[in-house]
Amino acid sequence: MIPNGVRRFLERDPPRLRFGLATAAAAWLAIVLAATLDLPNGHWAGITVLTVSQPTKGLLFEKCLWRLVGTTAGALVGIGLLAAFATHPAAALAGLTVWLACCAGMSAMFRHFRSYGAVLAGYTCAIVALIDFDHPASVQDIAYGRIACTVIGVLAATAVTGLLMPPSGRRALLDRTRQTGAELLERCSDLLSGSTGAADQGALLALVARLGDLDAEADEVLDGAPGARWRKRRLRNLLASLLLVASRARALARSDDPSDGRTLQELASLLDQAAARFRVQDPLGGGAFPNDGSPPDAAGPLANTRAALGAALGDLRDLERAPATGTGPARLATPADWQGALRAGARTALCVLPMGLVWLATGWAAGSLMLLGTCVFVTLLSANELGAPTIRRIVLGVLAGIGLALLFRTVVLPHPAGLSVLLLALVPVLCVTAAGLTFRLTAVSTVEFNNFFLMMSQPTHLAPLGPPLAQQGSAMLLGIGVAALALHFVMPLDVERRKRRLRRALAEDVADLAEGGSGKRFAHWEARTLSRGLRLLAGLGRRDRTSDAGEVLDLLECGRELRVLADAKAAGVVIRSVA
Repeated sequence: MIPNGVRRFLERDPPRLRFGLATAAAAWLAIVLAATLDLPNGHWAGITVLTVSQPTKGLLFEKCLWRLVGTTAGALVGIGLLAAFATHPAAALAGLTVWLACCAGMSAMFRHFRSYGAVLAGYTCAIVALIDFDHPASVQDIAYGRIACTVIGVLAATAVTGLLMPPSGRRALLDRTRQTGAELLERCSDLLSGSTGAADQGALLALVARLGDLDAEADEVLDGAPGARWRKRRLRNLLASLLLVASRARALARSDDPSDGRTLQELASLLDQAAARFRVQDPLGGGAFPNDGSPPDAAGPLANTRAALGAALGDLRDLERAPATGTGPARLATPADWQGALRAGARTALCVLPMGLVWLATGWAAGSLMLLGTCVFVTLLSANELGAPTIRRIVLGVLAGIGLALLFRTVVLPHPAGLSVLLLALVPVLCVTAAGLTFRLTAVSTVEFNNFFLMMSQPTHLAPLGPPLAQQGSAMLLGIGVAALALHFVMPLDVERRKRRLRRALAEDVADLAEGGSGKRFAHWEARTLSRGLRLLAGLGRRDRTSDAGEVLDLLECGRELRVLADAKAAGVVIRSVA
């Protein structure tokens, strides 16, 4: 008989429980394989499993790929640093600082797992260069062990969790997108029909804000699946088209003197038809989108709205079929975030360099581990707007992991133990890890708990290597503490600061557009505004998101009006020149 409390726990969230158990089993298997092959620091194989494991197969494969790329690049750079500056610690520190700053900056420029690969390239270099800095002759063994353990961890995670996890959440994401699109189009139709009040207009803005969440989810769900790049582009094109439709409908509904009431009714009818197609499995199965009677090159509100609706339905159709070759059209242009990259790089350098100088000045035997802790977490979280709250959860896991490792080596196994005993003793710890991964609230802390327990207890060594474990634990805690302070106080990054930068950039782009320009310039502005607008709408913040949604829609309509004025001005110039 299973006790009721245990049964309730097992039935709480079966997919996440399965994920936790599979991850813990894969980590133990990876450590056993690394120990069997007598690899240095074989616990890295288990750490790799904990780090790359994902709740779907596609995400697992994608993250494994970028971990291998980042680990290999970082290991090679670490070897190069020690080979060039083994007898010049200050030069090695300067080179490491520059490399980490560059990697942190690149992580701010990329999205999702490409950003993760840049981070890995940074702190893997720090691991290879610092873990045994006083013995540079062993750097090649350390680098080889790091890469080999990464490969083993990737294979173990793929073999165990890859077999048990579902393929992807693509279907659920597309269903949410379809539902959101249908609701948004229906709200727009009601708006044009004059049958909505202030509360209904607020509901429309809430739906617009939800588009930003869908944009953010695209990477999390679609990466690693076949045709991911194709589907992400089509999904974001669809979200952009819906933004344009909502902007045009809202502007027409707010007009004090509509030029043609019949036009508004026709628009409302088109919106209802499009919403109905969003709710069926085959959005174009009923034939071509109905013609509104306007010529193909018409530029009026009816033609503009019809064109955006047609584009949205075309993107929805493409999302439902197998990806084709090529990339297709893109209605969004993502500008490079150079400011964010510079901030991430500068924050990393301002934190790593002083800690390195303290280590070199004091000559502390465990000082390289102190610097290593700083390097890993500052690089990892410098470009993460949730870095400050995340590291607080990380610190809890680190404290628990280091504390248990000290107990493990000083109380449970105070004397050198056989390898089989050490590996069997890991099983209860990994059971705790499996339980922690089952709950979303404790997942981050659990990963770091397991990682630092493995780093400190060194289960593939009969006796721990390096300085006394107490010194190693103190050094790592000090380094991570400095990283935590840096993320809170040294050029801090959070959701509100990112959104303020985006609002400023959007306003500057509109002001620049107001100075005049060609249709090509307007198209470029619109693509940038759609991209930045979706990013502004994603994530929570202290400001009401419906306010951001209204601002984005107003900016899009403002740009359209500027384009109309520019075209009219150009036409007037032509007429005068002919006269």
